[in-house]
Amino acid sequence: MNILSSSVRYSFLLFFFLLTACGPLQETVNPYNENFKCRARDDVGECIDTPTAYKKARYPEPVSGEEVEPPTGITREIQDNQYRLVAGLLQEEKKPLLQPPKILRVLLLPYKGEDDELFMSRYVYVKIEDSKWILTDLTEE
Repeated sequence: MNILSSSVRYSFLLFFFLLTACGPLQETVNPYNENFKCRARDDVGECIDTPTAYKKARYPEPVSGEEVEPPTGITREIQDNQYRLVAGLLQEEKKPLLQPPKILRVLLLPYKGEDDELFMSRYVYVKIEDSKWILTDLTEE
């Protein structure tokens, strides 16, 4: 019976120490104060938490005094012509494409020249193949 009461006593003490250790445990796991007070000046920026800063950077709100005006006059006409041109190219069955040129980058390692010159490492770019039009009806003569 004495053994049972001592084990109950030790388990109670262990339970008590575990409960009291939760406070310091939280400070050990997260030592930073979550309720901080911003000490920055107004002209430096805003003091906001990270999720709010991300949302403001990702989805900026329009400035209240600034209104975006739709293009008018000649600007509107130029944009409409560009849109018509792109829409026409997209509707064509065969679209002209320009294949970019093939460029080879060669690394030259340092070497000593004939008159004791030292040439340091550098890259040399060589055009291997010119650009060319593909998917067109043009025939070369």
